[in-house]
Amino acid sequence: MAVPRGESASSFVDLFRATQVQVTEVDDFHTQLWRKLCLNSVGALSAILLRPAVIARHAGVADLMRQIIREAIAVGRAEGASLDDSLADSIIDGYRTAPPDSVNSMHADRLAGRPMEIDARNGAIVRFGQRHGIPTPLNSMIVALLEAATLPA
Repeated sequence: MAVPRGESASSFVDLFRATQVQVTEVDDFHTQLWRKLCLNSVGALSAILLRPAVIARHAGVADLMRQIIREAIAVGRAEGASLDDSLADSIIDGYRTAPPDSVNSMHADRLAGRPMEIDARNGAIVRFGQRHGIPTPLNSMIVALLEAATLPA
């Protein structure tokens, strides 16, 4: 977990010192948030396919992940985040080396019939992209597919 550096952050970090939860203070919290959103954006593919992290080992899915993340990177940069082009490959590598049966929270929510964070993740990328005139066709598609997946029969 990362929190913005500051006096209240130090107190917050202290709350977790004797636990297994690792909390760090960061200078550029805005960039940290966008890095996390880039990571979370591709978790939607597991929610669509109802398959765990193993999907990243498929070359075609990994390419889609790369494109989804690149859309998020472009939007994040327009929002002032400092995001390196290598972030996409780093995230995909993380998915590929994770246990193949790893399930992310959006996938777990869909399996359990709970509301998914579609709007807060891929929907946010789409909205901020529109604000900056940046096309986000794959993130838009993800939002539409997951919203349609939850329509009543």
